[in-house]
Amino acid sequence: MIDKKKDAASSVVERPARLPARLSLTWLLPLAAILFATWVLWDSYTDRGPLVEITFDKAGGVTAGETRVRRNDVDVGKVESVRLADDLNSVVVSVRMDPQVAPYLDQDTRFWIVNARINTTEISGLGTLLSGSFIEVDWDDVPGDRRSEYIGLKEPPLTTRGTPGLRLTLSADEAGYIYVGSPVFLRQIEVGRVERRRLSADASKVLFDIFIEAPHHKNVYPGTRFYGVSGVEGSIGADGASVRVESIAALFTGGIAFENPPEITRTSPVVDTGRSYKLFGSRTEARGSLFDGEDDERYRFLAEFPGSVKGLRADTPIEYNGMRVGRVASVSANLPRNIGGEGSATAVLQFQPARLGLADVSQELWYEAVEGLVGGGLRVQLASGNLLTGSLLVRMVTRPELSAASIDFNSEPYPTLPVMPANVEAVTADVETLVKNLSELPLDSLVIAATGLLEDARKLIASPEMSTLPGDLSSSMSSIAASASHVESATADLPALIELLTRVSGNANDVLEGVSPDSEIYFELSAAVRELGVAARSIAAFAELLEENPNAILTGR
Repeated sequence: MIDKKKDAASSVVERPARLPARLSLTWLLPLAAILFATWVLWDSYTDRGPLVEITFDKAGGVTAGETRVRRNDVDVGKVESVRLADDLNSVVVSVRMDPQVAPYLDQDTRFWIVNARINTTEISGLGTLLSGSFIEVDWDDVPGDRRSEYIGLKEPPLTTRGTPGLRLTLSADEAGYIYVGSPVFLRQIEVGRVERRRLSADASKVLFDIFIEAPHHKNVYPGTRFYGVSGVEGSIGADGASVRVESIAALFTGGIAFENPPEITRTSPVVDTGRSYKLFGSRTEARGSLFDGEDDERYRFLAEFPGSVKGLRADTPIEYNGMRVGRVASVSANLPRNIGGEGSATAVLQFQPARLGLADVSQELWYEAVEGLVGGGLRVQLASGNLLTGSLLVRMVTRPELSAASIDFNSEPYPTLPVMPANVEAVTADVETLVKNLSELPLDSLVIAATGLLEDARKLIASPEMSTLPGDLSSSMSSIAASASHVESATADLPALIELLTRVSGNANDVLEGVSPDSEIYFELSAAVRELGVAARSIAAFAELLEENPNAILTGR
């Protein structure tokens, strides 16, 4: 028999434990806070701007955690750290940039430290004396591939990216008085600045990078002349002395000016940035210069001159019909081809086709034009440029009677033009003969004779007779005046005398009409009438002469 009481005691109902009894709600609040903080940190990390490293030569007052990065006076970043570079000679500044500017941090971005600057060309950054230094950033308006490492500029640029205008490069033989920041003038109005001054790759030229602001950049043409100005330029010519003052600022910093000859303003302005021009030393040199391309090797020829070329050097002018059309680029000597033979010299002739009416001509058309001239008798000849200094010049002369010649296009490095013998040596010999003859003149005796002549003149002037000369001259002039008055009185009666003679002649004619032509009295009266007519005409001519020239009574003319 089953024990029911035992079965009832052993039957136990088990219930599962509930979660809230094991986990308290107080743990949810810290967990939510942790999750929120994690989300905030992640969101802040993902939204923060890029970190860039900028290398400067010196820190220049930059402080970690304080120095700002600015553009147009707006903060776009902050310096996080400043440390020495691995070479221990420069400084690396880590900057956290704003995410908004991240797309523009490309290879064209520039950084520089702004401090107070006071020099001959500028006064800037005085506000940093109170607020402290900051880093300025500049970029263009086109997003590019992001970069994280930059080399900071040593000097702040004078113009920021995106400024409308035109950048050009000028080349000169020497830097002179032009510095970074020197102004650029057009008609004495400042229109730009010199941004950079550097040597060329081969150190043969000094290059100036300039920026011309809009809208003045539209006044730059392919033939524009640039020249250096020092503030004051003086000249003395046939019309007297003149002084030109470009600008007071140019007195201290130097400057560059440019102008356009009238013939080039009909062309299109320059629109390409980076075009190169030559920088002339003065306004006079620029105005007397040749056209652009004076170093264009496409327009070069060679000329071999036999014998001595003393006085021929680089920059010697080349003339055609008295006008300069080029210059001698270089001169080199050639040894004789045979022992005891005569040497020669080869000159590189740099032509300016624009001076010959061939502007912007290609090399093929240039060669074709010169070849046609040579076929018509064109030759190259040395001529004397200055008899006193012995300098020479190269002339292009046309002699149609000469035998046919051609250009040697096989010569290197440039084609060779045919030359014509010059009479420079004969002219030089004549000059030497003239100098010799002058040196043989008896200058001592001539000086002694001239000195004696001057001494005699002095004695004559100091003699007592010369003291009475003014009185005698005064008396003579008085006599002449009296004679002139008498002549004037006499000439006043001439018209009446002429009228009387005319009337007498008329009466004689009336008498002759009543006398027989065969009688003796008729012949005598006729002769008297003729003499009266001649006398009347002579007196009339004399009166007319005195009326036109009263001095005729004294001078006889």
